[in-house]
Amino acid sequence: MIENLGDIVRQPRGSVLVLTRACSSTAAGYRLEVALRDAAAAGATSLVLTAPVVIGRAARELAERVGVSLLEEDGDLAELVVSIERSLAGDASDALARATRAVRGIGRAGGVPERIASLVGEAMGVPVSADFTVEDPGGHLGAATAIVVRLAALAAAAGPDELPGRSRAQLLTELLVAPEEQAQELAPRARALGLPVDDWHVVVRFEPVMEEGPERYALLDTVASRASRAMRSMVGPSWNAALAGDALVVVRTQARDQGRAGLREAVREAGQLLDRVRPAGAELRCGVSTTHQGVLGLRTCASEARTALRRGSLPLATYDLAGLDRMLEEWYSSDAAQQAVRELLQPILDLGGERPGRLIAILRAYLDHHGSPAKAAEEVHLHRNAVGRNIRRIEELLQADLSDPQQRLALQLACRAARI
Repeated sequence: MIENLGDIVRQPRGSVLVLTRACSSTAAGYRLEVALRDAAAAGATSLVLTAPVVIGRAARELAERVGVSLLEEDGDLAELVVSIERSLAGDASDALARATRAVRGIGRAGGVPERIASLVGEAMGVPVSADFTVEDPGGHLGAATAIVVRLAALAAAAGPDELPGRSRAQLLTELLVAPEEQAQELAPRARALGLPVDDWHVVVRFEPVMEEGPERYALLDTVASRASRAMRSMVGPSWNAALAGDALVVVRTQARDQGRAGLREAVREAGQLLDRVRPAGAELRCGVSTTHQGVLGLRTCASEARTALRRGSLPLATYDLAGLDRMLEEWYSSDAAQQAVRELLQPILDLGGERPGRLIAILRAYLDHHGSPAKAAEEVHLHRNAVGRNIRRIEELLQADLSDPQQRLALQLACRAARI
């Protein structure tokens, strides 16, 4: 327990430092960064704040850099300290809680030995080899570990459970394409099948570089089969895949948000997966989302991965992490926002063919350049007079007054959302 920030540097190596509420309240701004540096110098593993404190980006990045876990907890302080002490001491209740998490992990691993061993080792806090040998940690934890490892070995011996895997893939597809309300209703069924829908997701979307047709879907089937085999050997996060429309969607899930470091790791693994699933001579691209939590977060991830592919040209495209586009993505992932955009632009969308895309691009350029036909013309490669004629046509179609700031803002947001 830390009551004064100045005491941090004098604590024993390996400590979990729990700041009292009064002390946590003083750890704001640069003081928190100083506290993190002192904790690193003392060799502490974690710094726990027990009062609401605004943690800036610099402090989070510093914690990641110096290797000190920066945690927040606003529950009962005494209960927190007792729980940490029990966890460190390895009492029976902690061993039982770890065993429960491990058994859940076995259920999610699909019978793949490497994944089973990794999930069991992470839950129990002891290294477990792929042949399920483990060094006995002793005490209650040792007894619980022995039981769980035996269960894990039996699950691995049973082999991969292909049928639940297919069921999860079908349900994942439904979660991604169903209306928002229906997706929420599917969540209990997803949990029962072992899909970790409540955790933190990154979506990797694979698309062949070819027109729609039999060859495209045959290539997607090949990619999906290769991805299924590749994911079985990738330990750590939980992996699930599903064919959604004209793409293969792979979901990488972890129990906690790993921050920027975790996102970099996800991009690296996406690149490895792309290399492993791409057939020789085939052109295949993948888009990688940022991290979001829960069922609706999963749908946002899927939208971001699709947007990354639409806006990038590289084989591996990542979603832009900052700016208005990210806020628009989260807003536009809701059914209500999509309906509002469609209703606003419907007279243009009803034209059919290539005209809707061309007119929306002209309108977006015109609005982005503050109503300047000349600058808009440069962006869309038209004569300024042609831009003027098209803008007048758009105003007639939409019954809009582009001199009205509110209408102008609504249309500008709709045009940007239409690109997502």
